[in-house]
Amino acid sequence: MTELEVANVVGMITYQQELDMAALAETFEDREETTSVTYEPAENHWLQTRFAPDDTYVAFYRSGRCSIAGCESVEHFETVVEQVNGVMRDLLGFEYEPAVEVSNIVATADLGSNISLEALTIELGMERTEYEPEQFPALMYRDSEYVMLVFSSGKLLCTGLTDRQAVSEAIETMASRIRAVL
Repeated sequence: MTELEVANVVGMITYQQELDMAALAETFEDREETTSVTYEPAENHWLQTRFAPDDTYVAFYRSGRCSIAGCESVEHFETVVEQVNGVMRDLLGFEYEPAVEVSNIVATADLGSNISLEALTIELGMERTEYEPEQFPALMYRDSEYVMLVFSSGKLLCTGLTDRQAVSEAIETMASRIRAVL
């Protein structure tokens, strides 16, 4: 079994109302949960914040959506969601449970041996792979649900899936195919 390391979990919270960005920015300035607040409507249409204790990036949009990036696990993402919802519940006074979804898990793995990316391109098939070493140092494998970058050093990066088990299976499948080429 190939060990994977989650590098980033990204997700969204959807509130059932439009958000007043200027009022939120002003309120967040005084909250201990936020370590930084940036709202510059002339440059960006969203409110950028960082939540304590680890400065997790949280962006708020007028549409009532909120994106969270930089979590190191699904559990960490869920903790930040609870924290953000607690603050937003205080500010907006809603009683419903906002919709929450993980939209991307980025994970890495190291197979511990060098890989011939030319041979792997042939093994995986040209229709799903891109390998142009002059432009980018990794082979890019596109599945219908995810993208896997394979580096000649034996490192893998998987992105596009929303479930840790699916990420694990994708990495294990790729590792098996690579071992067949070695």
